[in-house]
Amino acid sequence: MKATSRFEFKLSAGQQVKATNLTLENLEWLGRGGNGAVFRMMVASGLWKGLIVAVKFLERLEEKSRVDRFKQEFEILQKVDHPHVIKVFDTGEYLGRSGAPLPFYVMEYQPRNLQREISTHPKGFHPDSVLPLCLQVASALAYLHSRQIGHRDLKPSNILFDGSNVKIADFGIAFLAGVSGLHAVPTPEGEKLAPHYYMSPEQWAWWKKESSEPPGHPSDVFQFGLIAYQMLTGFNLNTVWQWERSKERVFPGQRIKSCQGSLLNDVAGIVREMVAEDPKQRPIADVVQDRLLNVFRSYSSHYTALYGVRPGREF
Repeated sequence: MKATSRFEFKLSAGQQVKATNLTLENLEWLGRGGNGAVFRMMVASGLWKGLIVAVKFLERLEEKSRVDRFKQEFEILQKVDHPHVIKVFDTGEYLGRSGAPLPFYVMEYQPRNLQREISTHPKGFHPDSVLPLCLQVASALAYLHSRQIGHRDLKPSNILFDGSNVKIADFGIAFLAGVSGLHAVPTPEGEKLAPHYYMSPEQWAWWKKESSEPPGHPSDVFQFGLIAYQMLTGFNLNTVWQWERSKERVFPGQRIKSCQGSLLNDVAGIVREMVAEDPKQRPIADVVQDRLLNVFRSYSSHYTALYGVRPGREF
């Protein structure tokens, strides 16, 4: 297959792109990730005319593993139907300047991501907003794991939302175990197989070839725990990414301190178990969801008793 430079690919404003079922009109370039470029587009005709969507293109075709991962990402998203997982609408191929067809898929557009919000709240979010966001992520993870889908790349930039409605996105290195013959596609040694600052211990071991066991569902729980704690405090307590230059392997659970306020302490207690060193000691997503629900019920009942209203805050 002919090599294509990822930086050659551009679309002008107003340029139309034809997917399998939809005709799209480009509005603007949104950004690049490890496996493609994303544009904001509008459906130009038909019953969905005027709908704003995001369109992800694979720019580099010279590595078969990249193409396989891109196709697998679309296949995974096609198989899921959950309000807190990004939804895909269509797919297609775009003939670029090199003459090689660039595969793309069309998905929901969400204007914001958690990473940007965290950067503007360095001391953490207001407690009223944390539990509702965590509950939505937990719901999505419990659903994905029940379908034998592991994300393996949970980080704030992959959690999109509009207002307070969360959508998990970017399944570029996800795995779909035992479904329709799909298997995890190995990531080349030169690439990170996990988000650098949210890497779990078992992802580190797999990346460094200290273990032949690929990361599974407990790795998602670990990453979710880091994100939940960061939403509360503004602090990512992960230490795994530091192992490259550190003689001592400190584990993130050792860095969790008691927080002021019952909500922070309750969530921090759950997080401590979610980031346990041994993946087998971490609670499964269903259990995390139930425990967060119990905290939410307790917190909201206490809040209502004090103030006469239920807690709830949007950004």
